[in-house]
Amino acid sequence: MKNLTVGIFHDEEIGRELGKRGTESDMVMYNRKTEDCIFTFMQPVGDKVSVKSQIMSCIDAAILSITEMTPAVGETVLLLDSFGISRGVIIVPPYTEPSTITAITEGTSLESFIVTERDIQKIHEILEGFESARDTSSPASVVVDHSFHVKGVGEIVLGSVRGGIVKRHDKLLLLPDNKEVVVRSIQMQDKDFNEAEAGSRVGLAIKGATAEEMDRGSVICAPGSSARTDTTVTLSFAPNRFYAAGIREGAFHLTVGMQTIPVNVTGINNGTITIESKKPMVYTPGGTFLLLDLNAEKLHVMGKGQAIESS
Repeated sequence: MKNLTVGIFHDEEIGRELGKRGTESDMVMYNRKTEDCIFTFMQPVGDKVSVKSQIMSCIDAAILSITEMTPAVGETVLLLDSFGISRGVIIVPPYTEPSTITAITEGTSLESFIVTERDIQKIHEILEGFESARDTSSPASVVVDHSFHVKGVGEIVLGSVRGGIVKRHDKLLLLPDNKEVVVRSIQMQDKDFNEAEAGSRVGLAIKGATAEEMDRGSVICAPGSSARTDTTVTLSFAPNRFYAAGIREGAFHLTVGMQTIPVNVTGINNGTITIESKKPMVYTPGGTFLLLDLNAEKLHVMGKGQAIESS
């Protein structure tokens, strides 16, 4: 069965109409199962840039509601484009001129979004039509978004299988802590399974680490996974041309995977920057690193980059 993870932005009500409310923290999950697809909808609580960027790092598609063009909506468009999200739905009020939306999305990954008025059935049909290629042959890899302890059960993580197939009793590696853990059980849609493949949203009972050690952005993976950890990474970097203060050395924040962590920019040279963090960050080659100035008064996105692989 197809699995699709969809982010919801700037619409406080539509999640309730699209699915059943699930996990809630600084982001809310809604779930829906049809004959052909299992949907996970992820919506930030409030409009924190860090939470929006974490959601965007793991979604297959997005729903963006534009009732008026505000700075927050503009930054969401910029964030979605930074992560290359090219499948989605833009919800507009009746009688909206198409040129209005074209002016917002032109030259971004959102050019291919489908523009529609608020029609839940139509939105479901659009989402059902989205396909997402999954890599089930690579070593298993799960990115954690929530973790907690359940009395009588043990340590539980919620997350998405990014690659491969996770199986019950698998011995895996927790990154960035570099600890061996064991998958005691697997749940999907409140049912027990012996395995879960790439694209699935899962709840895993884990032995070998505490919930605190398996916090958001942690990766639980099989040996041979492409996931890496480091405290210093050099990026090929594309500055955001709308960020007025310019790229400079200093303390900022970085979203990579579902981690948003404090970093220092320590080197800027010919289209590259070097970032350092006190604790190891976990990332995959080719993944997007988003540099953020969370203290900025207006636009927070400084630019995006990818890790430069050492030869």
